[in-house]
Amino acid sequence: MREHLLHLLFPHVCLLCRKLLLPGEEHCCSACRAQFDPFGSPQAAEELLRSTIVSHFGESFPFERGWCRYQFHRKSPLQQVLHSMKYEGLFTLGKSFGRQLGEWMVSEGGVDDIECIVPVPLHPLKKIERSYNQSEKIAEGIAQSLRKPLRRELLARKRYTVSQTGLSAQERKKNIEGAFQVAKGVAGRHLLLVDDVITTGATLAAAASALRQAGVKKISLAAVALAIKE
Repeated sequence: MREHLLHLLFPHVCLLCRKLLLPGEEHCCSACRAQFDPFGSPQAAEELLRSTIVSHFGESFPFERGWCRYQFHRKSPLQQVLHSMKYEGLFTLGKSFGRQLGEWMVSEGGVDDIECIVPVPLHPLKKIERSYNQSEKIAEGIAQSLRKPLRRELLARKRYTVSQTGLSAQERKKNIEGAFQVAKGVAGRHLLLVDDVITTGATLAAAASALRQAGVKKISLAAVALAIKE
């Protein structure tokens, strides 16, 4: 915690190694970022994402397109950084990751018919506890890069749920079932649903199910990272 507080006071040093950042570097130095495990291409990321979703949901969770920038490994430098983003108050990391992910999406193409960007919401009590929603910050960065509207009000979490961390795939599905509520005015749209890390896809599946029941025509997915089985 002390290191993260220092980073808030001195944001021009690397979050991981504490070395001074060079011009053009943000939050983490190039050497530490090189320890992250990026996907080689958007196509490779989408293929693995589809495989992950199918392994847990079969064909019951259809989506148009899917983007993840990094492969997520436990006890990795990326995990440390994402933990800081999610729990330590470094919400600007979310915007930075979102901008990078959005630029990667634009470079690959296929985003033109996405109408708006919707972050996976937190329950109001959990948002008060954390003070911000990390998925919303990521979505803000993506919205800037894609030049698409951010519509956080279209999806709400109506039921408080425990953290998905540490739950089995089946427990994740049960924990999140029926947790989301959709606002009016989504029928016929193509939405980009945004989360921070995809593990089994249970949270996105529950959110997508609520959106489809409300009449959303197409749903695409985006996340900073996709968890890899190890």
